[in-house]
Amino acid sequence: MMQLSVTISTSSSFPSFSPSQQPTQNPPPLPPTIERPKKSMHHTLRVNHPHHHHHHHVGPLHALKGTGFLSAIGQAIEEEEYRKARAEVNRKGFNLEGYSIEGVSIGGHETCVIVPELKSAFDIGRCPSRAVNQNFVFITHAHLDHIGGLPMYVATRGLYNLKPPTIFVPPCLKEDVEKLFDIHRTMSQVELNLDLVTLDVGETYEMRNNLVVRPFKTHHVIPSQGYVIYSVRKKLRKQYMHLNGKQIEKLKKSGVEITDTILSPEVAFTGDTMSDFFLDPRSADALRAKILITEATFLDEGCSIEHAREHGHTHLFEVCDMQEIIEHAQWIRNKAVLLTHFSPRYNIEDIRLAVSKLQLKVSAKVVALTEGFKSTYS
Repeated sequence: MMQLSVTISTSSSFPSFSPSQQPTQNPPPLPPTIERPKKSMHHTLRVNHPHHHHHHHVGPLHALKGTGFLSAIGQAIEEEEYRKARAEVNRKGFNLEGYSIEGVSIGGHETCVIVPELKSAFDIGRCPSRAVNQNFVFITHAHLDHIGGLPMYVATRGLYNLKPPTIFVPPCLKEDVEKLFDIHRTMSQVELNLDLVTLDVGETYEMRNNLVVRPFKTHHVIPSQGYVIYSVRKKLRKQYMHLNGKQIEKLKKSGVEITDTILSPEVAFTGDTMSDFFLDPRSADALRAKILITEATFLDEGCSIEHAREHGHTHLFEVCDMQEIIEHAQWIRNKAVLLTHFSPRYNIEDIRLAVSKLQLKVSAKVVALTEGFKSTYS
């Protein structure tokens, strides 16, 4: 007898740790619109070869049909299609302007927005597993739902022998963040290696040869700042564009600077802020980045604009109805706006309705990060 075994696995491949290190998590509840195939995920199939030969030849296809092999292959395909469909429905991230953006942002609970193409996470309230593989973390302010996961993030990277991360903080947080890590080193008796970078509004840091980051001012109840990440490219100066390759090379070798450095704002992240930053001229680069990730904590009349401002947050009514913002819409040139940090009082339907109202006011594509929020239909 010959045994054939077919095993179909639906385990996630992120983060990219070795099997012995792979964190175990309970799978999220299945979406109601996708039904799991009823058979087991593991099939052991047997093909029997009789010792005696029949006069009538049975082709291999018919033999396999007789053993249920093809039905098992069909089941395997069905399981794989189910896995893909479930992953797509559960995924709350977005592909925007060439970037895949994911994460979670629930007001008062946790915020961590991840851009894998930039190897970056913005804020880290509870250290979701997807954040561990990001080399850069940008902290906007010191509220725990934005910074509470920082020690765990550094410790987890150390556990998996990943290189020490680079963590950016406003200058006013440097001393306290250093104390925080010293306390955790003492309590846990581990090294907790990191590169802590203080970056003030207006300063520039080179992340790699084609990426830089600059902070910008935001308006919260405690010191805060947002971040803009820029792509960097060289462009030949106009006065040399008529030259041929050899002439350009000769100028270059003689030490003449023949190119200009062009910074293009790619992704901007505000963290918690009042809507005032929309009207601040110093926010110009954030408002012309391809993608603006900003907050909209409150969405309806259940909370007043005054209450939102008192707590340093943005009310979507304020943005939709503020005449100054609408009048300045011509210099809000983002191609996409990702809204985050909704109050946990809202459900997915509330959020989608509010987003549709804002979409009527601006030319940019408006989407909402709804990871962790429930639907009224679930």
